[in-house]
Amino acid sequence: MTWATDQGSPDRPNEDFVAAAAGAVVVLDGCGLPLGTDLGCAHGTAWYARSLGTRMLARMLEGLGPHAGPPIAPPEGAHRPGDRPLVARLAGAIADVATAHRATCDLRVPTTPAATVLALRRRGELVDFLVLGDSTVLLHLLDDVREITGGRVYAAADPAVADAAITGTVRAAELRRAALLTDGATRLADMFGVTDWPGMVSLAADPAGLIKWTREVEGTDPAAVRFPRHKVHDDATAAFCDFGD
Repeated sequence: MTWATDQGSPDRPNEDFVAAAAGAVVVLDGCGLPLGTDLGCAHGTAWYARSLGTRMLARMLEGLGPHAGPPIAPPEGAHRPGDRPLVARLAGAIADVATAHRATCDLRVPTTPAATVLALRRRGELVDFLVLGDSTVLLHLLDDVREITGGRVYAAADPAVADAAITGTVRAAELRRAALLTDGATRLADMFGVTDWPGMVSLAADPAGLIKWTREVEGTDPAAVRFPRHKVHDDATAAFCDFGD
């Protein structure tokens, strides 16, 4: 498991977040709004992404090792029983964070901090994945590369949005490699067109190198004319998992 992250602007903190432990990894992209936007929150977007990511990872690890103690919000299954366990984990993590700052912040504000969420977890011979929002998971299977990018629904204060996540499970024996990428780290494929998704999986084996090349291409178009984009440089995070022998 390797990863790298880089802030897009010196004027604001890196609002991406990545964390991993044995058997699990999460990558989040905080929804960056223009500086000065009223978030109704004293903590900010970077705090939200970090808080949600750490709580999501902790919930994902429940059942994979020693019990970590009672969660703040309802446990897995309380929100969504059945065959989408990571949805329940995400719903619980969103509820945890909402509980943590509801007393000091107005979570009803439409611009309350929000984030995309990517998650990957190994359970013995199975690997679960989750995608919420416009970030990307790449799965290099035995004979194919599968690209999974979510829509424009983000984790914020309502646990019910977890239902909008794309989830799935694959056999570990059929999975060679996996990459988790925020949209700032997918530009080489989906914006600049210098590689494709299979190529991105290979590039992600060196996460820092992938981000470095992204910055180099961005630097050739500093006015965002050749490649129109809202941010010349965006926060970029890439995590890579090798399931090979």
